[in-house]
Amino acid sequence: YCALVAPTGEICASDAECTDSARPHCNRDSTIGATGICTDTTTVCAWGVRCASPDTLIATPSGERRIADLAEGDLVYSAENGMLTPVPITMVWSTPVLDHRVVRVTLATGRVLEISPGHPTADGRFFGDLRAGDTLDGIGVVSAELVPYGHGFTYDILPASETGTYVA
Repeated sequence: YCALVAPTGEICASDAECTDSARPHCNRDSTIGATGICTDTTTVCAWGVRCASPDTLIATPSGERRIADLAEGDLVYSAENGMLTPVPITMVWSTPVLDHRVVRVTLATGRVLEISPGHPTADGRFFGDLRAGDTLDGIGVVSAELVPYGHGFTYDILPASETGTYVA
């Protein structure tokens, strides 16, 4: 696991610490990690680390770039007003991890993503919920398996959009 303070949250140790009237959807099973992140009303409590492997390719106006190479101010594609729009990144972070496991998702396009189970998808699910036969942004999921993570850090970004999403 890792302890990460998200831009809109604080570290929490139990479901009860995150569940309040402002965050009614935050009472999630905390068995996938020992430390969680209380988030604002746009998401739910995320248990464990919520990040991607350094080689995860992110769509930018100048082509795909590794998430580990992105910086604040760089442009990435994000959902804004129902369209994919280039927006600047407002925050980047890397988080040290120990004994971490990620979901290795193989898509019908051949793309392979390694993402923490608690990382949200653009449609409100979590990567840990994906199974073979599901779709991710309209693309078929061929396989989804929990595997040991081979890096010392995970990486994430926060685009300046209404959704905070990015295209991987």
